[in-house]
Amino acid sequence: MHNSNILTSCELHMHILGAYYAKDVLALGKDVYQQGAWDEYHYEDTYQALFGVRPDPKAIFMEALSNEDKGVEFIKRWHVYTEEDGGDFARWEAKFNFFMGIWTRYRHIGGQADVTLLQRMIDQYWSQGLDYIEYRCGTGLNLNGFLYFHSLCARLLQETSDTHRTARYILSLQRWAPLEAYANVRQLFANHPELIPTIVGIDFVSVEQGFPPKNMRPLFEQIARDNQQHPEQALDIVYHVGEEFFDKSVESAIRWCHEIAAMGAQRLGHAIALGLDPDVATQRRSDAHVYESVSERLDQIEYDLRYQRDLRTYNIEIDEQALLAERIALQQMQPEKPIERRYTKSRLDEIRRRQQFVLDHLIQWGTVIECCPTSNLRIGGVPEAKHHPVHHFLASNVNLVICTDDPGNFDITLASEIDWVLRQAGMNAETLLQRLGDPRRFRLGQQREIKRPDRMV
Repeated sequence: MHNSNILTSCELHMHILGAYYAKDVLALGKDVYQQGAWDEYHYEDTYQALFGVRPDPKAIFMEALSNEDKGVEFIKRWHVYTEEDGGDFARWEAKFNFFMGIWTRYRHIGGQADVTLLQRMIDQYWSQGLDYIEYRCGTGLNLNGFLYFHSLCARLLQETSDTHRTARYILSLQRWAPLEAYANVRQLFANHPELIPTIVGIDFVSVEQGFPPKNMRPLFEQIARDNQQHPEQALDIVYHVGEEFFDKSVESAIRWCHEIAAMGAQRLGHAIALGLDPDVATQRRSDAHVYESVSERLDQIEYDLRYQRDLRTYNIEIDEQALLAERIALQQMQPEKPIERRYTKSRLDEIRRRQQFVLDHLIQWGTVIECCPTSNLRIGGVPEAKHHPVHHFLASNVNLVICTDDPGNFDITLASEIDWVLRQAGMNAETLLQRLGDPRRFRLGQQREIKRPDRMV
């Protein structure tokens, strides 16, 4: 493989639902849009509430189909999420649901319609020159639906792989019911052992607010036991964290990244909290990160007390007696009560050192950060390219891969993301390759072959 293709032909973070371009939406929707399932997502009401305009999805398709030359560009206005749409997860989701009306209609039809839906997406990315892709997707908790959809996805990806190109599958599970979802995974493996080589990992996606990593400990422990008992079926864990964290302090967002990596996550999706300068983070919104719940603050106190010796080596002040007194006071309050803690220059300086503290642990463990440049700018709340966490990550020694996240929804490719990093970082392709190395060395499934380093849990 030519050096110039190493970075642009391996995709490790792509969601199937976000992989459809405007041309795919138009082609797939032209025969089914009259029965589109937009009502299931309250698409029109939600879009109007957030954007001030009430869309008519059927009229949008009629307009696009009536003008063959400009139809795709017209669909882009409603499908592609841009920086002008605002760096907000809820606004992104509202626009994302334009395609979900078509996707869900195909899913309701089922059978060959599902194959058509997925095969178009698979063919699209082989045509871009990718030769190793880890797709990820989720579905509901209903066991029959879970087994049907995920076995179909895995089988199609398995059938499309050959000696020249490889597709693997990551199951996206629900944060609010991790053990129940994982039980479905074990049933999937029992029913379809032939698909195990293709299904290499699990992920936790969507809204992270309200689902602290500590709740995942029983699941991680169960997976570790299962991996030890059945190494040929071992599953790696990738985890979206530190992407959208306005509900908590910057310190807590950094802690979440540390905690989930310590539990054994192999790759962290986004981890913006570890690379975005705290002064920038706290100015993104009015009172950004000033308030967090009592329970979150208590978790941070426990963390600081636990790691106080190590934190002090990073010149982070830990006043043990003050923290113990604060803990006693907070324990008398309602867990969800918001508390206010304003930022000072010295606190911001300490947060930067906290970021380095966690990055150094990731380096020690070999944990990988999946950086998705455009996604972070458009829905991750990164205000400008010059503030992008990729700059901090590149300057460190942390394992790093560049990915697309939702390339169709953002109208990007992996090659365009690599080009963006080259321009913004002022690097040439050879220098970037030297810094990143071959991303294939971070592919999932290798745990079935080798033992990974223990974490400091």
